[in-house]
Amino acid sequence: MKSIGTRQIANRRLGWAVLAMAAFAVLAGKLFYVQIMKHDHYYRQAQKIQARRWPIEAPRGNIYDQNGNPLALNLKLYSVAADPELVESAEAVAADLTPLLRTPRNTLTKKLTADGQRRYVRLQDSVDQPIADSIRELHCPGIIVNTQWRRAYPHGTLAAPLLGFTGKERSGLGGIEQALNDRLAGSDGEMLAAVDGRLPRSRSQIPGRTIVSKRMVPGSSVVLTIDLDIQAIAEEELAKAVEQANAASGTALVMDPQNGEVLALASQPSFDPNEFWRYPERNWVCPAVVSPYEPGSTFKVITAVAALEEGVMSHGETYHCTGSRSVGQRTVSCALHGGRRDHGVVNLDDMITKSCNTGIATVAIRLGAGRINKWLKRFGFGEQTGIELSGESRGLLPSGDDWPQIRVANVGFGQGIAVTPLQLLSAYCAIANGGWLVRPRVVKAVTDAGGKIEALQTPKPERILSTATSERLKEMMTKVVTEGTGAGAQIHGRTVAGKTGTAQKPTPEKGFRSGLYVGSFAGFAPVSDPQLAVLVVIDEPQNGHYGGVVAAPAFRAICERALTYLRVPPDGLSPGIDAPLSLALAAEKD
Repeated sequence: MKSIGTRQIANRRLGWAVLAMAAFAVLAGKLFYVQIMKHDHYYRQAQKIQARRWPIEAPRGNIYDQNGNPLALNLKLYSVAADPELVESAEAVAADLTPLLRTPRNTLTKKLTADGQRRYVRLQDSVDQPIADSIRELHCPGIIVNTQWRRAYPHGTLAAPLLGFTGKERSGLGGIEQALNDRLAGSDGEMLAAVDGRLPRSRSQIPGRTIVSKRMVPGSSVVLTIDLDIQAIAEEELAKAVEQANAASGTALVMDPQNGEVLALASQPSFDPNEFWRYPERNWVCPAVVSPYEPGSTFKVITAVAALEEGVMSHGETYHCTGSRSVGQRTVSCALHGGRRDHGVVNLDDMITKSCNTGIATVAIRLGAGRINKWLKRFGFGEQTGIELSGESRGLLPSGDDWPQIRVANVGFGQGIAVTPLQLLSAYCAIANGGWLVRPRVVKAVTDAGGKIEALQTPKPERILSTATSERLKEMMTKVVTEGTGAGAQIHGRTVAGKTGTAQKPTPEKGFRSGLYVGSFAGFAPVSDPQLAVLVVIDEPQNGHYGGVVAAPAFRAICERALTYLRVPPDGLSPGIDAPLSLALAAEKD
């Protein structure tokens, strides 16, 4: 009997052992399945319950003018958000936050009771520091106060179309903000906090378990070629010109002809990027870059360059202007001044000085479409300049080389072709600097948050015309100001070269009989060593329409004030003399 009992006990122990081993095997298998096979799944589930994430907003890079003056920067504000699962009492928290956020209590309660799929709910943006501090002092579980950056433009409307602005998602819209958004934006970071695994509404954050899971990288800052003071001068004088002419709009562009740097880019009407939504969208664009127009007689200097370089018009050759001439079945007429019906006998210099349409049309016909087209492309017309701004227009050129004679004639004096102000002034810079085409640029430097300067690719200048042709054109364009249609651009004590332009604006209904015009003046100074090239375009002026009347005075004012600001001495005075003082001395001698 004893042996039978012993065996039963042994069998029972063996059974329990087998059962325990089986249970252990099942448990081990389950653990293997959970911890190995389904690790990623349960890890994600645990993270969903135990981890709370919120963004660390990266500040955009600042934008400066070439002298370090801030044009766009960031204001430090705060955003208030919530993790609804950690909010203990939505009604009570809403009651505490309502007077601080000035948001209806019902609205806050609804946001604070969002379903479990939303772990980060924005309650309010752009909260100032006193309010943020007051909310922190409430110590409400689940309420998150984060640093937030709001874009600010300290000079309001100044250079607004050039700068652009940012939208709700902090992305650049228009201007430099859009064109260089990838560099300015930076990269947002992320904060990770651990909470316990209790039921929703009972969870709390685990002290000491908050880490930065993704590092925030501030945006790079951009230094522009713009000079804030010259920009202010250009905008002030352009606004006066648009108002005096009762014009629809206007553009003023200032460049350094030696290196292509854009010193000012003004347009009217403008807008305030701090409140961009209050202005029509058409005010947001940068006309000098995106809006081509028929240049009219300012384009005659391009035809003159082509004629000299191609040997079409010899130095002493003349043409007899009777006021009009037939080209095929069309008639080309001159815009005559002072009661005259014709320009009489003119040479190439006179055609530019007196702005003779029939003479320059004859020169263009001699050149022919092929050679004119060659020179248009050499100057960069019909192509983007490559300036660091979005939406740049190529302008409009007639296609091919098989143009009818009337088109050749029209293009010769600036009709039937559309250019941007930037393209045209870049061409004038090539005449001013001795024959080199310098690519316009508006970005001087880009620096990251650590101060490292990014290497920028600057296209090398390209010689496109001879020094002799450049000097000859300077003589012609100087006479425009001293003897011809550009008398309004004369600056006391300085020699100015330039050209007037008056172009009829066609409309679909009335063609060139619309009665609408574009008046312009482009030029540079001082002629002996050009420091500034300036273009003023006045669109649809009502009080007069000739470029010499509506645009040349604005050119004079911008150029004179900017040269004085740059301390460029008047002609004939030593560079060592202080420019404002030298101007005063010159005035006393007058």
